[in-house]
Amino acid sequence: MVDDEQSSLDLLQWLTVQYCPDISSIKTARSVQEALPLIHSFKPDIVFLDIQMPHQSGFDLLTTIDQWNFEVIFTTAYNEFAIQAIRFSALDYLLKPVDETELKKAVERYKAKRIYAPAGQLLFRNFIQNISQGSREKFKLALADATEVKYVQLDEIIRLQAESNYTHIFLKGNKVFVSAKTLKEYDEILQGHKFLRVHKSHLVNPGHIESYDKQGILHMSDGTKVEVARRKKDFLQQSLSGNG
Repeated sequence: MVDDEQSSLDLLQWLTVQYCPDISSIKTARSVQEALPLIHSFKPDIVFLDIQMPHQSGFDLLTTIDQWNFEVIFTTAYNEFAIQAIRFSALDYLLKPVDETELKKAVERYKAKRIYAPAGQLLFRNFIQNISQGSREKFKLALADATEVKYVQLDEIIRLQAESNYTHIFLKGNKVFVSAKTLKEYDEILQGHKFLRVHKSHLVNPGHIESYDKQGILHMSDGTKVEVARRKKDFLQQSLSGNG
């Protein structure tokens, strides 16, 4: 745990001991300078990392380490731009002051995706690239599964389709990526990027809509058809008129 505020460290450590029994050993540091040798010797599975610290930030810590094989969970005060960049990069975060329920969820997410945690360094590089853009429209979305990490521009995404607890992401060039995230999660991540939830199982990129017929079917640029839920038809008409 790395945070320049002792009170934040104390709270996070207490919550972890109380609510996350799987975490058996905890070390704390109040600066990047303190944290670096500790990470090297302790070899943690998770680093809870404050983003904003005096002198050197949490980002400085990660860019200093040549190779790392741990999960990063950022801890941060609310900053919409930074949080969206984190989520686009398939990284995790907790808002300060940390809530025990959100902490438990973050640790459970870590346990679920530990199999591809070595890709964390690649995800972090994507995050740094995103946050340096200065514009959310230029963000690349990181798609990670057990075997690969893929980075896509939003205009490469034609549509997303729910399949149980997975999401099939249909890309240009007839490519499909299967993600362990739910469609609800992608709907939240892509808020503000003009994607339209036209059905409980479908999220579409309006830039790839070729036509919308009288039967309530969207014809997409890759030749696929997407059913529009009855209760979403008025919303879709208004959205398409606005995009026009």
